[in-house]
Amino acid sequence: MSEFDAIVVGAGPAGASAAIRLASSKKNVLLVEKSDPPGSKNVSGGVLWGNGLSAIIPDWEKSAPVERFVDTKSVAFLTQDSKIGIDFSSKKLEQKKTGYTVLRARLDQWLARKAKEAGAMVINGITVEKLHIENGKVTGIEQDGDVITSDTVILCEGANPRVAINSGLRKPLTDHDVAIGVKEVIKLPENTINERFHLKSGAGFACEYVLGYLKGGVEAGGFLYTNKDSISVGIVVSMSHLRKNDATHTYDMIEEFTAHPYIAPLLQGGEMQEYSAHMVQEGGFSSIPKLYGNGYMIAGDSAGFSFSNGLVLQGMNYAIDSGIAAADTFAAAYDKKNFTENALKSYQDRLEGSYVMKDMRSFKGIGDVTWSPFVHKKIPAMLESLMMGLFMEEGRPKKHMTRMLLDALSQNDMLRVSSLMDAYRMMRRM
Repeated sequence: MSEFDAIVVGAGPAGASAAIRLASSKKNVLLVEKSDPPGSKNVSGGVLWGNGLSAIIPDWEKSAPVERFVDTKSVAFLTQDSKIGIDFSSKKLEQKKTGYTVLRARLDQWLARKAKEAGAMVINGITVEKLHIENGKVTGIEQDGDVITSDTVILCEGANPRVAINSGLRKPLTDHDVAIGVKEVIKLPENTINERFHLKSGAGFACEYVLGYLKGGVEAGGFLYTNKDSISVGIVVSMSHLRKNDATHTYDMIEEFTAHPYIAPLLQGGEMQEYSAHMVQEGGFSSIPKLYGNGYMIAGDSAGFSFSNGLVLQGMNYAIDSGIAAADTFAAAYDKKNFTENALKSYQDRLEGSYVMKDMRSFKGIGDVTWSPFVHKKIPAMLESLMMGLFMEEGRPKKHMTRMLLDALSQNDMLRVSSLMDAYRMMRRM
């Protein structure tokens, strides 16, 4: 007889969502989290898109510690001297409120409390070493020689899945699988943020940047999100690119980003509240491990469920929906008292039928686009040349826009066959 019906490892969005779903259906659930309190080891700040939480917490927006709803979404390319951006604001975003900026330290604690309120046992400050396996079936977790048993374990341990690796359920991470995210949280008065970003009270701004100008040629992306009275700002850099250029450090890169002439004024006068770094899942579809087996399932970042195409960064929504899918799979297996690999296979089926795995498949290979000189170097330089031709008055006859575009492409070697193929691959992947 197992001590628990299910053990969930990790109290982030995936784990907490799974625990809430299971506890709400009267399952005996243990939620184990290494941080104390939950969220304290996560990098604060991000955008929670979608409404997956509605399936387990109706009207969650009214009680969750969200910061601002995103009503202005931007994408921008930065060169040394310029910013070329696309801003999108809409009353529809305000009406639907599908995206909210959040601080994970607050959000994760709230989710863990909701799991406890639903009936889950929540234990913080415990680092699970590995899964307990008997006769080829996962039957619980191990920590310091102690074993806690369960019918099934759901692994939601985040971007660094040490338990899964230590238990032989997936291979160690490679440079291809992850990127490094470095983030600062800058304290600013709410009114100052509203004025600088032209926001109404409660409304927020979210932007992702392509950083085509960094020293050493390292390719990185940047982000900036407004919270109620702070700004989350940072960079994400490919681990493989960073390792190849061992003369460049992430702390230099984030300073270079925050000192950019079109970023620094947005942060002026602010006080740094937090500086942190974290691994980010970047491998996409090719980094997804086997998601189920005898007595276990893997969800969230542990499963590689994150997405970035240079225009959108998403992960928390995939975590929530995959956690719920794992919980529903366990509930179906519980009714039959069958927790074998064959019984838990329906977890894969549930994911395949959802947007989670459909997105992973649709954008397979997107990393070859987002981490490429074409996106990080050629496109920003070309756009800068085009915009200068369009808007710079130099007392000379104007060219037709088609001519200006061709000149900008030519100046940046983008009319070569190799560049045209890069452009084709980019459009195909995105």
